[in-house]
Amino acid sequence: MGFWNWLRGKMLRGKTVEISGKTIEEYIDQEKMSTLAMEEFTIHAAINLIANCVSKCEFKTFQDGKEKEGEEYYAWNYEPNRNQNSSQFLQELVERLLYYNECLVVEADGQLVIAESFTKEEYCLKEVLFKNVYRGGLTFKRTFPMSEVLYFRLNNKNIRQLLSNLCKGYTKLLEDAVDKYEKAGGEKGTLKIDANAGGMTYGKKTFEEVYEELMNERFKKFFNSRNAVLPLHNGFTYTKQAAEQSKKSTSEMKDITDVLDEIVETVARAFNIPVSLLKGDVSDVEKITKNFLTFCIDPICEMIQTEINRKRYGRKEIQKGNYLKIDTTTVMHTDVFEIAEKIDKLIASGMYCIDELRKKAGDTELNTEESRTYRITKNYTDIGNLKGGDKGENE
Repeated sequence: MGFWNWLRGKMLRGKTVEISGKTIEEYIDQEKMSTLAMEEFTIHAAINLIANCVSKCEFKTFQDGKEKEGEEYYAWNYEPNRNQNSSQFLQELVERLLYYNECLVVEADGQLVIAESFTKEEYCLKEVLFKNVYRGGLTFKRTFPMSEVLYFRLNNKNIRQLLSNLCKGYTKLLEDAVDKYEKAGGEKGTLKIDANAGGMTYGKKTFEEVYEELMNERFKKFFNSRNAVLPLHNGFTYTKQAAEQSKKSTSEMKDITDVLDEIVETVARAFNIPVSLLKGDVSDVEKITKNFLTFCIDPICEMIQTEINRKRYGRKEIQKGNYLKIDTTTVMHTDVFEIAEKIDKLIASGMYCIDELRKKAGDTELNTEESRTYRITKNYTDIGNLKGGDKGENE
Protein backbone atom coordinates (compact mmCIF):
# COMPACT_ATOMS: atom_id res chain seq x y z
CA MET A 1 0.00 0.00 0.00
CA GLY A 2 2.91 2.41 0.60
CA PHE A 3 3.83 4.40 3.73
CA TRP A 4 1.65 7.41 2.90
CA ASN A 5 -1.44 5.26 2.24
CA TRP A 6 -0.84 3.49 5.54
CA LEU A 7 -0.47 6.82 7.32
CA ARG A 8 -3.53 8.32 5.60
CA GLY A 9 -5.55 5.29 6.70
CA LYS A 10 -4.63 6.00 10.32
CA MET A 11 -5.59 9.67 10.01
CA LEU A 12 -8.94 8.93 8.40
CA ARG A 13 -9.92 6.90 11.47
CA GLY A 14 -10.21 10.18 13.37
CA LYS A 15 -6.87 9.96 15.19
CA THR A 16 -4.08 12.52 15.16
CA VAL A 17 -0.80 10.85 14.23
CA GLU A 18 2.50 12.50 15.13
CA ILE A 19 5.09 11.97 12.40
CA SER A 20 8.27 10.84 14.13
CA GLY A 21 11.03 8.32 13.72
CA LYS A 22 9.11 5.89 15.88
CA THR A 23 5.99 6.27 13.72
CA ILE A 24 7.96 5.51 10.58
CA GLU A 25 9.70 2.53 12.17
CA GLU A 26 6.25 1.01 12.79
CA TYR A 27 5.91 0.62 9.07
CA ILE A 28 9.39 0.37 7.60
CA ASP A 29 12.96 0.05 8.85
CA GLN A 30 15.61 2.68 8.20
CA GLU A 31 17.52 0.56 5.70
CA LYS A 32 14.58 0.69 3.28
CA MET A 33 13.84 4.41 3.67
CA SER A 34 16.25 5.37 0.85
CA THR A 35 14.49 3.17 -1.70
CA LEU A 36 11.07 4.39 -0.57
CA ALA A 37 12.31 7.97 -0.92
CA MET A 38 13.59 7.29 -4.44
CA GLU A 39 10.27 5.82 -5.53
CA GLU A 40 8.26 8.67 -3.97
CA PHE A 41 10.66 11.32 -5.28
CA THR A 42 10.40 10.07 -8.87
CA ILE A 43 6.61 9.80 -8.76
CA HIS A 44 6.27 13.28 -7.27
CA ALA A 45 8.69 14.72 -9.85
CA ALA A 46 6.50 13.31 -12.64
CA ILE A 47 3.29 14.54 -11.04
CA ASN A 48 4.73 18.03 -10.41
CA LEU A 49 5.84 18.27 -14.03
CA ILE A 50 2.31 17.50 -15.26
CA ALA A 51 0.65 19.73 -12.65
CA ASN A 52 2.85 22.70 -13.52
CA CYS A 53 2.01 22.33 -17.20
CA VAL A 54 -1.75 22.16 -16.60
CA SER A 55 -1.59 25.22 -14.33
CA LYS A 56 -0.06 27.19 -17.23
CA CYS A 57 -3.03 26.43 -19.52
CA GLU A 58 -5.63 29.11 -20.14
CA PHE A 59 -9.25 28.20 -19.40
CA LYS A 60 -11.18 30.00 -22.14
CA THR A 61 -14.90 30.60 -21.76
CA PHE A 62 -17.33 31.09 -24.66
CA GLN A 63 -20.77 32.64 -24.87
CA ASP A 64 -22.87 32.20 -28.03
CA GLY A 65 -19.80 30.72 -29.69
CA LYS A 66 -17.66 33.82 -29.00
CA GLU A 67 -14.88 34.09 -26.45
CA LYS A 68 -15.93 36.04 -23.37
CA GLU A 69 -14.14 36.67 -20.07
CA GLY A 70 -16.78 36.63 -17.34
CA GLU A 71 -17.11 35.22 -13.81
CA GLU A 72 -16.37 31.66 -14.90
CA TYR A 73 -13.21 32.79 -16.70
CA TYR A 74 -12.05 34.67 -13.60
CA ALA A 75 -12.68 31.67 -11.34
CA TRP A 76 -10.54 29.25 -13.38
CA ASN A 77 -7.78 31.66 -14.38
CA TYR A 78 -7.39 33.86 -11.31
CA GLU A 79 -9.21 32.97 -8.07
CA PRO A 80 -11.29 29.80 -7.62
CA ASN A 81 -11.51 30.41 -3.86
CA ARG A 82 -10.35 32.94 -1.27
CA ASN A 83 -7.38 30.86 -0.12
CA GLN A 84 -5.88 29.81 -3.46
CA ASN A 85 -5.04 31.39 -6.76
CA SER A 86 -5.69 29.46 -9.97
CA SER A 87 -2.14 28.04 -10.23
CA GLN A 88 -2.20 26.66 -6.69
CA PHE A 89 -5.70 25.28 -7.17
CA LEU A 90 -4.95 23.52 -10.48
CA GLN A 91 -1.65 22.12 -9.24
CA GLU A 92 -3.36 20.59 -6.21
CA LEU A 93 -6.19 19.26 -8.38
CA VAL A 94 -3.83 17.50 -10.79
CA GLU A 95 -1.56 16.23 -8.01
CA ARG A 96 -4.49 14.63 -6.18
CA LEU A 97 -5.87 13.25 -9.43
CA LEU A 98 -2.60 11.57 -10.37
CA TYR A 99 -1.53 10.49 -6.89
CA TYR A 100 -4.87 9.19 -5.58
CA ASN A 101 -6.42 8.52 -9.01
CA GLU A 102 -9.40 10.75 -8.18
CA CYS A 103 -10.21 14.29 -7.08
CA LEU A 104 -13.44 15.86 -5.82
CA VAL A 105 -14.23 19.57 -6.21
CA VAL A 106 -17.35 21.01 -4.54
CA GLU A 107 -18.84 24.49 -4.69
CA ALA A 108 -19.57 26.20 -1.38
CA ASP A 109 -20.42 29.85 -0.83
CA GLY A 110 -19.60 30.58 -4.47
CA GLN A 111 -16.10 29.07 -4.13
CA LEU A 112 -14.54 25.99 -5.71
CA VAL A 113 -13.06 23.78 -2.98
CA ILE A 114 -10.93 20.64 -3.39
CA ALA A 115 -11.87 17.93 -0.91
CA GLU A 116 -9.03 16.46 1.14
CA SER A 117 -11.09 13.37 1.98
CA PHE A 118 -14.59 12.06 1.40
CA THR A 119 -16.70 8.91 1.31
CA LYS A 120 -18.56 7.79 -1.79
CA GLU A 121 -21.76 5.78 -2.15
CA GLU A 122 -22.07 4.29 -5.62
CA TYR A 123 -25.29 3.18 -7.29
CA CYS A 124 -26.12 1.67 -10.66
CA LEU A 125 -29.04 3.82 -11.82
CA LYS A 126 -29.16 6.55 -9.17
CA GLU A 127 -26.70 9.39 -8.67
CA VAL A 128 -23.50 8.68 -6.77
CA LEU A 129 -23.49 10.45 -3.39
CA PHE A 130 -20.49 12.07 -1.66
CA LYS A 131 -20.54 12.32 2.12
CA ASN A 132 -18.16 13.42 4.89
CA VAL A 133 -16.47 15.87 2.54
CA TYR A 134 -13.54 17.33 4.48
CA ARG A 135 -11.30 20.33 3.80
CA GLY A 136 -9.09 22.41 6.09
CA GLY A 137 -10.67 21.43 9.41
CA LEU A 138 -14.25 21.61 8.10
CA THR A 139 -16.45 18.59 7.37
CA PHE A 140 -19.50 19.48 5.32
CA LYS A 141 -22.67 18.19 6.94
CA ARG A 142 -24.59 17.97 3.68
CA THR A 143 -24.51 15.20 1.09
CA PHE A 144 -23.37 16.14 -2.41
CA PRO A 145 -24.96 14.33 -5.39
CA MET A 146 -22.81 13.66 -8.47
CA SER A 147 -24.62 16.33 -10.51
CA GLU A 148 -23.55 19.09 -8.09
CA VAL A 149 -19.83 18.31 -7.89
CA LEU A 150 -16.84 18.03 -10.19
CA TYR A 151 -15.55 14.49 -9.80
CA PHE A 152 -12.40 13.72 -11.74
CA ARG A 153 -11.24 10.13 -12.09
CA LEU A 154 -8.20 9.24 -14.14
CA ASN A 155 -8.34 5.47 -14.57
CA ASN A 156 -10.15 2.45 -13.27
CA LYS A 157 -6.92 1.40 -11.58
CA ASN A 158 -4.62 3.49 -9.41
CA ILE A 159 -1.45 4.15 -11.40
CA ARG A 160 0.60 5.14 -8.37
CA GLN A 161 -0.33 1.97 -6.49
CA LEU A 162 0.56 -0.16 -9.51
CA LEU A 163 3.86 1.72 -9.78
CA SER A 164 4.56 1.07 -6.12
CA ASN A 165 4.07 -2.66 -6.61
CA LEU A 166 6.23 -2.60 -9.73
CA CYS A 167 9.02 -0.69 -8.01
CA LYS A 168 9.31 -3.34 -5.28
CA GLY A 169 11.41 -5.43 -7.66
CA TYR A 170 13.70 -2.49 -8.29
CA THR A 171 13.92 -1.90 -4.54
CA LYS A 172 15.64 -5.25 -3.97
CA LEU A 173 17.99 -4.63 -6.90
CA LEU A 174 18.85 -1.18 -5.55
CA GLU A 175 19.54 -2.58 -2.08
CA ASP A 176 21.88 -5.21 -3.55
CA ALA A 177 23.66 -2.61 -5.71
CA VAL A 178 24.17 -0.23 -2.76
CA ASP A 179 25.38 -3.10 -0.57
CA LYS A 180 27.86 -4.14 -3.25
CA TYR A 181 29.07 -0.54 -3.58
CA GLU A 182 29.55 -0.13 0.16
CA LYS A 183 31.45 -3.41 0.44
CA ALA A 184 33.69 -2.42 -2.46
CA GLY A 185 34.55 0.90 -0.83
CA GLY A 186 34.74 -0.23 2.78
CA GLU A 187 37.99 -0.75 4.61
CA LYS A 188 39.03 -4.38 5.02
CA GLY A 189 41.66 -5.95 7.19
CA THR A 190 42.63 -8.94 9.28
CA LEU A 191 42.72 -9.22 13.05
CA LYS A 192 45.34 -11.60 14.48
CA ILE A 193 44.74 -12.89 18.02
CA ASP A 194 47.51 -14.72 19.88
CA ALA A 195 46.70 -18.18 21.14
CA ASN A 196 47.52 -17.14 24.73
CA ALA A 197 45.22 -14.09 24.65
CA GLY A 198 42.17 -16.12 25.60
CA GLY A 199 43.51 -16.79 29.08
CA MET A 200 44.78 -13.31 29.77
CA THR A 201 43.10 -10.64 31.90
CA TYR A 202 43.11 -6.92 31.04
CA GLY A 203 42.76 -5.05 34.29
CA LYS A 204 39.25 -5.82 35.53
CA LYS A 205 38.08 -6.99 32.09
CA THR A 206 38.17 -10.51 30.76
CA PHE A 207 39.23 -11.48 27.25
CA GLU A 208 35.62 -11.85 26.17
CA GLU A 209 34.75 -8.34 27.37
CA VAL A 210 37.77 -6.81 25.66
CA TYR A 211 37.02 -8.65 22.42
CA GLU A 212 33.36 -7.58 22.49
CA GLU A 213 34.32 -3.93 23.08
CA LEU A 214 36.91 -4.02 20.29
CA MET A 215 34.58 -5.51 17.67
CA ASN A 216 31.40 -3.58 18.51
CA GLU A 217 32.71 -0.17 19.56
CA ARG A 218 36.35 0.57 18.76
CA PHE A 219 36.41 -0.83 15.21
CA LYS A 220 33.11 0.88 14.38
CA LYS A 221 34.40 4.30 15.45
CA PHE A 222 37.72 3.65 13.73
CA PHE A 223 36.13 2.78 10.35
CA ASN A 224 33.59 5.66 10.49
CA SER A 225 36.18 8.35 11.31
CA ARG A 226 38.14 10.28 8.70
CA ASN A 227 41.27 10.32 10.91
CA ALA A 228 41.56 7.94 13.85
CA VAL A 229 43.92 5.84 15.95
CA LEU A 230 43.00 2.33 17.06
CA PRO A 231 44.53 1.31 20.43
CA LEU A 232 44.94 -2.46 20.80
CA HIS A 233 45.62 -4.65 23.82
CA ASN A 234 48.41 -7.20 24.02
CA GLY A 235 47.69 -10.23 21.87
CA PHE A 236 45.72 -8.32 19.19
CA THR A 237 47.25 -7.29 15.85
CA TYR A 238 45.23 -5.52 13.10
CA THR A 239 46.53 -5.44 9.51
CA LYS A 240 44.87 -3.32 6.83
CA GLN A 241 44.45 -4.81 3.35
CA ALA A 242 46.09 -3.20 0.35
CA ALA A 243 44.28 -0.03 -0.87
CA GLU A 244 43.82 -1.25 -4.42
CA GLN A 245 41.73 -4.20 -3.19
CA SER A 246 39.19 -1.93 -1.49
CA LYS A 247 38.99 0.74 -4.20
CA LYS A 248 35.49 1.47 -5.55
CA SER A 249 35.15 0.44 -9.19
CA THR A 250 32.94 2.10 -11.80
CA SER A 251 30.95 -1.12 -12.23
CA GLU A 252 29.47 -0.90 -8.70
CA MET A 253 28.45 2.72 -9.30
CA LYS A 254 26.95 1.84 -12.67
CA ASP A 255 24.82 -0.88 -11.06
CA ILE A 256 23.20 1.77 -8.84
CA THR A 257 22.66 4.31 -11.64
CA ASP A 258 21.18 1.61 -13.89
CA VAL A 259 18.56 0.71 -11.29
CA LEU A 260 17.76 4.39 -10.68
CA ASP A 261 17.37 4.91 -14.44
CA GLU A 262 14.99 1.94 -14.60
CA ILE A 263 12.82 3.48 -11.88
CA VAL A 264 12.68 6.84 -13.72
CA GLU A 265 11.88 5.16 -17.05
CA THR A 266 9.10 3.04 -15.49
CA VAL A 267 7.47 6.08 -13.86
CA ALA A 268 7.79 8.10 -17.08
CA ARG A 269 6.08 5.40 -19.15
CA ALA A 270 3.28 5.09 -16.58
CA PHE A 271 2.43 8.80 -16.84
CA ASN A 272 3.07 9.04 -20.62
CA ILE A 273 6.01 11.41 -20.08
CA PRO A 274 9.00 11.23 -22.45
CA VAL A 275 11.83 9.65 -20.46
CA SER A 276 14.37 12.28 -21.49
CA LEU A 277 12.03 15.05 -20.28
CA LEU A 278 11.68 13.51 -16.81
CA LYS A 279 15.43 12.96 -16.61
CA GLY A 280 16.05 16.60 -17.53
CA ASP A 281 17.89 16.04 -20.82
CA VAL A 282 18.04 19.21 -22.93
CA SER A 283 18.47 17.68 -26.36
CA ASP A 284 15.48 17.89 -28.75
CA VAL A 285 13.42 19.71 -26.12
CA GLU A 286 10.88 21.12 -28.58
CA LYS A 287 10.17 17.73 -30.13
CA ILE A 288 9.78 15.83 -26.85
CA THR A 289 7.69 18.67 -25.38
CA LYS A 290 5.21 18.37 -28.24
CA ASN A 291 5.08 14.63 -27.62
CA PHE A 292 4.51 15.30 -23.92
CA LEU A 293 1.66 17.72 -24.65
CA THR A 294 0.00 15.34 -27.14
CA PHE A 295 0.05 12.13 -25.14
CA CYS A 296 0.06 13.35 -21.53
CA ILE A 297 -1.26 16.91 -21.05
CA ASP A 298 -3.98 16.99 -23.74
CA PRO A 299 -5.83 13.85 -22.49
CA ILE A 300 -5.82 15.12 -18.89
CA CYS A 301 -7.05 18.57 -19.93
CA GLU A 302 -9.70 17.01 -22.16
CA MET A 303 -11.02 14.98 -19.22
CA ILE A 304 -11.05 18.05 -16.92
CA GLN A 305 -12.67 20.17 -19.62
CA THR A 306 -15.41 17.61 -20.30
CA GLU A 307 -16.32 17.29 -16.62
CA ILE A 308 -16.52 21.08 -16.20
CA ASN A 309 -18.70 21.51 -19.28
CA ARG A 310 -21.19 18.78 -18.47
CA LYS A 311 -21.60 19.88 -14.84
CA ARG A 312 -21.28 23.68 -14.92
CA TYR A 313 -22.88 24.27 -18.33
CA GLY A 314 -24.97 21.27 -19.36
CA ARG A 315 -26.18 20.03 -22.73
CA LYS A 316 -28.56 22.91 -23.51
CA GLU A 317 -25.98 25.61 -22.77
CA ILE A 318 -23.30 23.83 -24.80
CA GLN A 319 -25.69 23.60 -27.76
CA LYS A 320 -26.18 27.38 -27.52
CA GLY A 321 -22.41 27.88 -27.78
CA ASN A 322 -21.76 28.42 -24.07
CA TYR A 323 -18.85 26.26 -22.90
CA LEU A 324 -15.30 26.17 -21.53
CA LYS A 325 -12.18 25.16 -23.44
CA ILE A 326 -8.68 24.53 -22.05
CA ASP A 327 -5.96 26.00 -24.28
CA THR A 328 -2.80 23.86 -23.91
CA THR A 329 -0.82 25.89 -26.47
CA THR A 330 0.12 28.35 -23.70
CA VAL A 331 2.34 25.72 -22.05
CA MET A 332 5.24 26.16 -24.48
CA HIS A 333 7.38 29.30 -24.40
CA THR A 334 7.03 31.34 -27.59
CA ASP A 335 9.84 33.35 -29.18
CA VAL A 336 8.26 35.90 -31.57
CA PHE A 337 11.45 36.19 -33.63
CA GLU A 338 11.43 32.44 -34.35
CA ILE A 339 7.79 32.44 -35.48
CA ALA A 340 7.74 35.78 -37.35
CA GLU A 341 7.21 34.17 -40.76
CA LYS A 342 4.55 31.82 -39.38
CA ILE A 343 2.70 34.79 -37.87
CA ASP A 344 2.61 36.45 -41.28
CA LYS A 345 1.15 33.29 -42.85
CA LEU A 346 -1.50 32.90 -40.14
CA ILE A 347 -2.71 36.48 -40.66
CA ALA A 348 -2.51 36.30 -44.46
CA SER A 349 -4.58 33.11 -44.56
CA GLY A 350 -7.26 34.54 -42.27
CA MET A 351 -6.62 31.91 -39.61
CA TYR A 352 -6.12 34.45 -36.78
CA CYS A 353 -6.44 38.19 -36.25
CA ILE A 354 -3.60 40.32 -34.83
CA ASP A 355 -4.96 40.36 -31.27
CA GLU A 356 -5.33 36.58 -31.15
CA LEU A 357 -1.72 36.07 -32.21
CA ARG A 358 -0.46 38.74 -29.79
CA LYS A 359 -2.26 36.89 -26.99
CA LYS A 360 -0.70 33.55 -27.98
CA ALA A 361 2.73 35.19 -28.12
CA GLY A 362 2.25 36.59 -24.61
CA ASP A 363 1.89 40.23 -25.67
CA THR A 364 -0.82 42.69 -24.74
CA GLU A 365 -3.82 42.84 -27.05
CA LEU A 366 -4.39 46.14 -28.87
CA ASN A 367 -8.20 45.92 -28.68
CA THR A 368 -8.74 48.05 -31.76
CA GLU A 369 -10.98 47.49 -34.75
CA GLU A 370 -7.94 46.97 -36.95
CA SER A 371 -6.34 44.44 -34.60
CA ARG A 372 -9.55 42.40 -34.43
CA THR A 373 -10.13 42.34 -38.19
CA TYR A 374 -9.48 39.14 -40.13
CA ARG A 375 -7.57 39.52 -43.40
CA ILE A 376 -6.81 37.26 -46.32
CA THR A 377 -4.48 37.85 -49.26
CA LYS A 378 -5.51 37.35 -52.88
CA ASN A 379 -3.28 34.27 -52.99
CA TYR A 380 -6.03 32.52 -50.99
CA THR A 381 -8.96 33.95 -53.03
CA ASP A 382 -11.29 31.45 -54.65
CA ILE A 383 -10.62 31.29 -58.41
CA GLY A 384 -14.31 31.94 -59.07
CA ASN A 385 -13.99 35.37 -57.45
CA LEU A 386 -11.47 36.46 -60.08
CA LYS A 387 -14.14 36.64 -62.83
CA GLY A 388 -15.06 40.16 -63.80
CA GLY A 389 -11.70 41.63 -62.79
CA ASP A 390 -9.41 43.46 -65.19
CA LYS A 391 -7.29 41.63 -67.70
CA GLY A 392 -4.10 41.81 -65.66
CA GLU A 393 -5.74 40.45 -62.53
CA ASN A 394 -7.31 37.54 -64.43
CA GLU A 395 -3.99 36.61 -65.93
